[in-house]
Amino acid sequence: MKKIIVSIAIVLLAGSASLAQQRSLWSFNYLMSFGVGEQADYIGKGSFRGFGIDGRGFLQDNLSIGGTVSWEVFHEIFRNLPPQPFEINDPNTTIKGDITGVQYRYINTIPIMVNAHYYLGSDGAVRPYFGLGIGTNYTERRTEIGLTAFQSNTWRFAVQPEVGIYVPFGLSSTGLNVTARFRYAPKTSNDSLPISFFSLGVGFAFAN
Repeated sequence: MKKIIVSIAIVLLAGSASLAQQRSLWSFNYLMSFGVGEQADYIGKGSFRGFGIDGRGFLQDNLSIGGTVSWEVFHEIFRNLPPQPFEINDPNTTIKGDITGVQYRYINTIPIMVNAHYYLGSDGAVRPYFGLGIGTNYTERRTEIGLTAFQSNTWRFAVQPEVGIYVPFGLSSTGLNVTARFRYAPKTSNDSLPISFFSLGVGFAFAN
């Protein structure tokens, strides 16, 4: 977790220093997320506990580069499941068996990404946009069964296409940001579950 905090601090400080040199757009978004594919098989419920910060600096009137960090939490309780096989390996022995009970499943994701966006419309007006983020995604996945817990913590490559719209409040420098994203982070050697979900976000934005 210390590495995560340090990495996020570096991204935000670097982004602040860079964007301070040019016209910029910052947004603070509430996120609702819904897993698809194998992630939805593991946790089918949507997440309504998400928050993201996005900062962008404009290279041209219709083109920006920037960065984003966010945090999404998925959680679901499973009851009346059949016995689940498990395996524990250490240097001296291997233990295999089955375990049964109520399952509590969790996924926490924290992406750290650079992104680029293209905007329609003109400065000061309602501006639809689309873009792409590339970076890394920290994933903590945990399954609790009774007093037993299985957990994996991984950093993995991630991509995140996005579409959205920025709606200014009249002639002010503040506005509403609405966004739709899809994030994909492939499985790793330490976790066989790929991360894939859609997010819908709404938040406060300001330009300078």
